Amino acid sequence: MSTIPDLRAEAARLLHTNRYLTLGTAGPDGTPWAVPVTYAWDDADHFYWWSASDAVHSRNIAANPAVSLLVFDSQVADSEAQALYGEGTAHALAPADLPSALAVFYARRYPDPAVRARRAREPAEFQDGSPKRFYCATVHAYSALTPDPHPVHGNTVPHRVTFPFTTAWAKAYEPG
Repeated sequence: MSTIPDLRAEAARLLHTNRYLTLGTAGPDGTPWAVPVTYAWDDADHFYWWSASDAVHSRNIAANPAVSLLVFDSQVADSEAQALYGEGTAHALAPADLPSALAVFYARRYPDPAVRARRAREPAEFQDGSPKRFYCATVHAYSALTPDPHPVHGNTVPHRVTFPFTTAWAKAYEPG
């Protein structure tokens, strides 16, 4: 039987060991769209990334802020597959919010200060006439695959369960 602490630990591991998440959006007509984005998170369930302001997912977010997030390890065997699913809302960040969001993003993506100094970008690159924008998704609900038997189909199909999680718990993750 799965336990909430096991799911939390696996969720934290996935956040720390993956460089991309799959972002799901829907167009104004309901057409679904999924795209990989490089990401970082803070301790308050905010996920950050940057994209072209005219990308399909960026236009979708402007029209409909509902998003889904998926973080998973594509290198494991089927029997070991796990994923962290998130449901939330997203928006392009206002200029006043860029400095703190960029600090979180680049510190998480590049823990080495020398690498961060080379890779970090300034707020001006994500505002005014720039074609790039910095985005934030706030996740309101998390779910994960459970090894427990499906309530109807038993062990013939995997299924997800919603569980209490917050990215604040992920900072205590220790690889091992």
